[in-house]
Amino acid sequence: MEEESFGIREAFKREPEQTNFLIKLVLGGGLVVAVFSVVAAVVLNAITVMPVALVLSLLYGAAIVVTTARLVFSGASRRYMESALSSRSAVLAPASASAAVAPVAEHASFNHAYFMLRLHEEVASARRDGREMTILAIEATVPGVEINSQVADRVAKELAEIASNHHKTISHSFSVSEAEYVMSLPNLSGAEAKSFVSNLVQSLGNYWCHFGTASYPADATTADGLVRYARESVEESREGKSKKHAVA
Repeated sequence: MEEESFGIREAFKREPEQTNFLIKLVLGGGLVVAVFSVVAAVVLNAITVMPVALVLSLLYGAAIVVTTARLVFSGASRRYMESALSSRSAVLAPASASAAVAPVAEHASFNHAYFMLRLHEEVASARRDGREMTILAIEATVPGVEINSQVADRVAKELAEIASNHHKTISHSFSVSEAEYVMSLPNLSGAEAKSFVSNLVQSLGNYWCHFGTASYPADATTADGLVRYARESVEESREGKSKKHAVA
């Protein structure tokens, strides 16, 4: 299928909030510069005002160019992610055969797509702001008890309650399987996430928990890479291959 062309107009449609901000910047900034020039010319000497007005106009123009460029980049990134999600199955593929992880259930395709779209935005935001963020993957089971619907429901309810109590830390989550969940912690660095995970595991009570974290940009620099790294760490923890991810 031939890919549709992408331009500024398409970016405006995909990023309404940034578009509204740009419109306000254009109208408001232009008005401020014009009013300043008129008032200053009346109160001060016109020769003195002209250089100041010129500098303000250049700064105003630069702000518009930068804001427009960020809007186009954000829109293009969102379009790329939507295209990638629509062309692949709802399975989080393993990085290699030796680090295979459980496939995503077919019924979870919407949740997976929504999670990845949001995560892509959070990674892009962290990249723009030059800060860290973390992904958490956690598997909770009952020692000596094979996972079943009753146990899975109980774990899901407890995790949902914990996530609700920490909604300022956990932005969104995704159920990979009956026992494994992936969560986004967009405002936590890798070091901060360790303390949060420790409290979360303790809050789960008498469960056998394997978990893995992936921090941007230390462990991965893309949304897919972060999820894959965190889930592989869960697999390593389960098999006792990694000392980085303790079992609680």
